[in-house]
Amino acid sequence: MQGLHLTADLHHCRCDSHWLTDAGQLGEFCLRVVRQAGLTPVGQLFHRFADTAAGPGGVTATVLLAESHLCIHTWPELRAVTLDVYVCNFGAVDASRRARRLMQLLQAQFAADKADCQELQRGRTLAPPAMASAMILAAGRGERMRPLTDTCPKPLLKVQGRALLDWHVAALAQAGFGNLVVNTAWLGEQIELHLEDFLKRAKKEQKKPFLDHQIGLQPNEYVHEQLSFSYSHEGRDFGRALETAGGIARALPLLGETFWVLAGDVYAPDFVFSQPAVQRFAASGQGAHLWLVPNPPHNVRGDFGLDTATGLATAQAALGQSSYTYSTIGLYRRGFFDSLPWGNPEGIAAALAPLLRAAMQAGKVSAEVYRGRWTDVGTPERLAALNAMDTKA
Repeated sequence: MQGLHLTADLHHCRCDSHWLTDAGQLGEFCLRVVRQAGLTPVGQLFHRFADTAAGPGGVTATVLLAESHLCIHTWPELRAVTLDVYVCNFGAVDASRRARRLMQLLQAQFAADKADCQELQRGRTLAPPAMASAMILAAGRGERMRPLTDTCPKPLLKVQGRALLDWHVAALAQAGFGNLVVNTAWLGEQIELHLEDFLKRAKKEQKKPFLDHQIGLQPNEYVHEQLSFSYSHEGRDFGRALETAGGIARALPLLGETFWVLAGDVYAPDFVFSQPAVQRFAASGQGAHLWLVPNPPHNVRGDFGLDTATGLATAQAALGQSSYTYSTIGLYRRGFFDSLPWGNPEGIAAALAPLLRAAMQAGKVSAEVYRGRWTDVGTPERLAALNAMDTKA
């Protein structure tokens, strides 16, 4: 029947050995992460095989789900694990996002050096669910925004009556990039609840002649059907945010070959997330493409240079060139993050700037200048200034 089947072969697992040989502990873990992913177990069987001359016996762990399953086989003598997750989407609920979340949690536990992953859409479906086309960074603590961020995550602070995060979500969805990954850490549960409410309101308002101005979606009967959210809960998994590159690497199993990355705390209402831009980037062979902005008062020295003759970003502006500030909006290729473990199972915290500078030295980062409205909402004063503006002026 119609459903999603995920498999992964994990090689050179660096987890503690007991996870490969202790059926009881592995079984408890399986039940815990199944529920954590939002799925419901209805039965289970955990069996440890006898030791052999080759070494300790492995474990087969099976959790039965409603018309679905999780199966794990461990090979301690090889430090290897095979994972098998299937969810049936024949009913009204599409559990694909939960299946991918479950697979992400499983891979993180075994900390493999290499993972061979496969995805199969079972049965008939009109449109197989795509991997996410954009990642919104929403894990930061927002220290400079305190006390506003003591009880509210920074991406949910409101600009012109709408949460900062909503501006991005609406623009991406309207442009056809509806499969979104959001990473969280500080007050992450508020972000997930907010986006679930956003999705409910979007579906409701799409059926009306006039849309809720706080959602911002224009009339398009397909938008609400295309919009979906997946989450990389760094705070829940590791107790902290993983910085930008570490967070992206953690979410890679949920992302497509090329994808947008943008910060959830930046206000850029004029930016257009265009399909042609993605197509040009995919054909370019570059590892990343950045949108740069003229330097704001709080970053007068800028971040990067731009060679206008080649369209390549440079680690610093050359003599006679202007420097620019990274808008935090960019297109990336999966391979750009190959220096970090796939899925970042150990939660390595890594900054993005060093990766960008190294790639710029190799001529693998292109860029262009965005001159629309843009604000890094980094202080209460900048937030107040935005909300004091007359957007009709």
